[in-house]
Amino acid sequence: MMSILVCDTQSAYAQTVSKALVQVQDTRVTRASGLTEACKQVRAGGVDLLVVGPGVDFDDALVSVREIRDEGSRIGVVLAPSEVTRELLHAALRAGVDDVVPSGALPVETTSVLEEALRRARRRLGASDEPGATPQKGHVVTVLSMKGGVGKTVVASNVAVALADLDKSVALVDLDLQFGDVGIMLGLEPVQTIVGAVQSGDRLDAEMLRGFMVEHSSGVHALLAPTLPEDAEIVTASRIDRIIGLLVTMFDYVIIDTPPSLDEAVLTALDRSDRVVVVTMMDVASVKNSRVSLQKLRQLGYNGTLVDIMLNRADSKVFLKVEEVEHAIGMPIKYRLPSDLQVPRSVNKGVPVVLDAPRSQPARVLQETAKAIVAEREGAQGDVA
Repeated sequence: MMSILVCDTQSAYAQTVSKALVQVQDTRVTRASGLTEACKQVRAGGVDLLVVGPGVDFDDALVSVREIRDEGSRIGVVLAPSEVTRELLHAALRAGVDDVVPSGALPVETTSVLEEALRRARRRLGASDEPGATPQKGHVVTVLSMKGGVGKTVVASNVAVALADLDKSVALVDLDLQFGDVGIMLGLEPVQTIVGAVQSGDRLDAEMLRGFMVEHSSGVHALLAPTLPEDAEIVTASRIDRIIGLLVTMFDYVIIDTPPSLDEAVLTALDRSDRVVVVTMMDVASVKNSRVSLQKLRQLGYNGTLVDIMLNRADSKVFLKVEEVEHAIGMPIKYRLPSDLQVPRSVNKGVPVVLDAPRSQPARVLQETAKAIVAEREGAQGDVA
C-alpha cells in the first residue's frame, strides 16, 4: 500500500487527489493541514508521496522539502500551485521536487503526474513497480558531472569495456541526447540509436531493444545518442525509464553516460541508479560544480554511500591539492585518474584506453574501478587506492 499525504489548509485538494487516484490500486490518501504536521508525519515514516496543495506557502514548502531531502528522505514530492511559473519550476527542481502540476489541471493530467511520482517513489524506496514484477537483475551505474569536458564519457565507456573484460554482460547508454560521444569513444557507427527504440513505443520489448543497440568488439552493447540534436526532443523521460527497465533484465551492468545537466533524462536515470560516479577535475570551476551536484544528489535522496567521486587528471600541478578538493566538495575522492597522453590518443583512435594501452596507469585505475563496482554488487570487499 502506497501512502499519499496531501498537505493543504483546506480539504478540497485532498479530495481532488483521492479522485485522481481512485483507479490506482493499493493507494491511500490522507491530509495534513500544515507543513509542520506534514513534515512530522514524513519523518515518522509511512509516507511514500507528499503532495503540497495550493493553500500552502511554497517558499516555506521548498525549504521543508530541502530539509527532508538533506536528511536522506527518498519519498516522492509533488507541488500543486494554483499557477505554475518558470521561477517556481526551477526552484522546485533545485529543492528536489519530483514534479509540479497546477491545482486546477484536468483530472487526466493530475492522475498522470501523481502516478509517475508514485512509480519513482516505489523505485527509490526499493519497491517493485508492479506486484509480481521480475526482480531487477542489472546493476545501474550513472556517470555524472554538471560541467562538460571533465572526461565523463571517457570514464563511462572505459568502465563499461573493463566490466565486459571481467566476463560481465554490459549495456552502455548515451543519454547526452544532443551531443553524445559514446559512439566516437568506441569507434562505432550509429547505424541504430535510441531514437528507434523510442519510436517503437509500447511495442518495445527486450528482443526489439537489443536490435537498436550497436555491439562493440569488447562485447559491450551500446545504445547510442541521436545523430540529429533535434531528435532529442522525442526521447521523453517515460521512454527512457522503460528502456532502462528493460536493460536491467537483459544485462549484468547498465552504465549510463549523461549530459552536463540535471534534466529529466538524467533525473530518470538517477531514479534507476544503484551507484552514481561523479567526475571532477583539478580546477575551481569543476570543484564548484561538483559541490552543487552533490548537494542536489543529497536532496534527491542519494547519500554518501551511493555516490563515488572520481578525480580526473589527479596529478595535475595546478596549485590545488587533492585534500583541498575533498574539503571543498565535502566528500572523499575514491578514484584518482592520472593524466596520460595515452588517453587523448585512445580517444582519437576510437579505442578505449583499457584496450589500447591496458598497462598504462589510467587504464589500471579504470580497470580497478570496474572491479570495485563488481565487488560492491557481489558483496565482496574492494577498494581502490
